[in-house]
Amino acid sequence: MPEPRFAWVKNAQTLINIYVFVNVLGVILWQIYSLHKQNRLDFIEITFILNNCVLAWVVLIRQKHIAVDKNLFHQCIALIAFFSGIAFTGQPASQHSTAINVSQAVLLAASLLGLITLLQLKDSFGILIACRTIKTGGLYRFVRHPMYVRDILLRVGYLISHCTALTAGLVVLSAACYVYRALLEEKFLCEQSGEYMQYKKTVRYRFIPGIL
Repeated sequence: MPEPRFAWVKNAQTLINIYVFVNVLGVILWQIYSLHKQNRLDFIEITFILNNCVLAWVVLIRQKHIAVDKNLFHQCIALIAFFSGIAFTGQPASQHSTAINVSQAVLLAASLLGLITLLQLKDSFGILIACRTIKTGGLYRFVRHPMYVRDILLRVGYLISHCTALTAGLVVLSAACYVYRALLEEKFLCEQSGEYMQYKKTVRYRFIPGIL
């Protein structure tokens, strides 16, 4: 097979990783500055920042994909799910202390779950639907998509303290995208990897052990 004509084509994945890393790092710095200025840099926010720091790291070190789903519709679903959190900003917050406390508990649990999952995924993390090294240890021994569970929990936690019809609709839509993405991803990985087919038979549940 002939070599790519331009060096950047050959190193496209590395260039994309660096670009995403720089953008995530910029978001982290802006987040720290804004929260400090508003005197809102509490424990919950610190765990979010820590999550984003680990996310930036795994994006930078992630391995090149073995194969990537070339279906644009499938990748659009993946991107909508991944970036759906942006749509939740700006909703009016609840003034009830119980709702706020429950929301913070759910957000903290989701944040810790995400941190553990990212550390276990490491260089296999992906934004698009692609095949990299299959992870089967840690939380992946119990469910096949712990990172998607984390993302859905974050949105549910936000809904509890920002309970509006719009927020509820966004939670349902984003959760549906994550579930659909999981189905598309599993189908693609089964086509690409016999190891994943065996893993799917071993770990029966996608999101909740013993239930779903």
